[in-house]
Amino acid sequence: MPYDKTRDNYRDQSASFAAQGKLCVAVTPSDAAALTVYAKALRVYVPASVAGGVATVRVTPLAAVNDSDTVTLSFVPGIAIEPLAVRQVWATGTTAGIEIHAYTV
Repeated sequence: MPYDKTRDNYRDQSASFAAQGKLCVAVTPSDAAALTVYAKALRVYVPASVAGGVATVRVTPLAAVNDSDTVTLSFVPGIAIEPLAVRQVWATGTTAGIEIHAYTV
C-alpha cells in the first residue's frame, strides 16, 4: 500500500517526537491493511511469559518507499515506547500475545 497523506495527521508538522501523544489506539497487526491513522509512535507491552524472552514487531515506517521496506523491532518484557512513525504493523513477523498501541495525535 503506498503512502496515503489523508492518514498522516503529522504531514504538515515538523518531524519532532518531543510532543506528547494525545490519542492512543489499540493496534491489531495485519498483513492486509495499513493503519487507519498512521502512528506517531508505538507503545508495546511484552509480558514476561513471552517465548524466548524477546518479542518482535514488524512495521513499515512512514517514509518507506514501498511495503517491502519493513523493519523488525525487538522488545524485551515490559513496556516500551518506540518513537518510530509507522504506517503498518504486520501480523507476519510480529510476536503473538503482546499489546501494541499507536499514538496517533
